[in-house]
Amino acid sequence: LPNALPTWFGMYVVVAFSSSLDVAAIQMDMGKQLDFNHELITIGLSNLVSGCTGGFTGSYIFSQTLFTFRTGTRSRLCGGFVLVAELLLFLAPFSIVSFVPKLFFGAVLTFIAADLMLDWLVLSRSKVHPIEYGVILCTFFMINLAGLELGMASGVLVAMASFIYDYAK
Repeated sequence: LPNALPTWFGMYVVVAFSSSLDVAAIQMDMGKQLDFNHELITIGLSNLVSGCTGGFTGSYIFSQTLFTFRTGTRSRLCGGFVLVAELLLFLAPFSIVSFVPKLFFGAVLTFIAADLMLDWLVLSRSKVHPIEYGVILCTFFMINLAGLELGMASGVLVAMASFIYDYAK
């Protein structure tokens, strides 16, 4: 157990930070304020249930959330459909991945990455305070230089220092 604590703490920080970014991305795209505490409590409780049942941690499928928002879908049937489809995929006696070309997955991931980089590295510049934009850039560059865990830790430290500096002013 003591050997697992650094990994657990690292994943705790990564999931908390990425969940906050997911909520911020959804809020930015929707153009209206969300209750961050409510959203993060929902994610936390979901992760607790997932962890207690042997599942993986996660956050919103914000690409799905933004897609349904942009298409004007307001029905909970969309989420129900996703739930049923994923349950059927889980219960299937074969792996669907073996029938889908790897190029398809690569293309989807590349599209999502390009969209996220456009949103966070370009379009967010006019939507956030300059110091916050600096935190975004610093986190991005540190992740690329030092890896995910150290990059995220660096981003958290820079965000904390930025908050302290801004609050002290």
